[in-house]
Amino acid sequence: MQIASQGGLPARLSARVRSRQLDEALAWGISPEAAAALALRARRLTTLSRRRTIAGGLRRLIRDTCREAPPSRARISPRRSQVVAASDDLARLADALAIPGPVAAQGVAQAWILLTDGTGPLYNPNCTANLRARAASAANNLHLDG
Repeated sequence: MQIASQGGLPARLSARVRSRQLDEALAWGISPEAAAALALRARRLTTLSRRRTIAGGLRRLIRDTCREAPPSRARISPRRSQVVAASDDLARLADALAIPGPVAAQGVAQAWILLTDGTGPLYNPNCTANLRARAASAANNLHLDG
């Protein structure tokens, strides 16, 4: 990601302030090379430590939901039926995220959005998107082309 090294302070600030917008662009498949801020955000998302954090969040979600842990008042509760139905796909995604080596930013961004978007299929009962399909897509999109 050569463009990231040329971004300077404005690109670094943009990557922090606009992280959600950049995550969405990456999730849609916009190339990290399209802009310095995208490249910087992709670099941050694809670090092994960040990927393992996302994987840990997915695993905790599966564990807590499947054992029917009492809901937390500090956060939005996941849709239990959806998590149970998609638990294998979510676990595969978590496993793929945690493996060392290069990955595509698109899949990591999709996993991050899946885990953190309160309006998405994981949390929102009015969302019509399929959680299993989203988890499988994120796992598939972790693979680098080439």
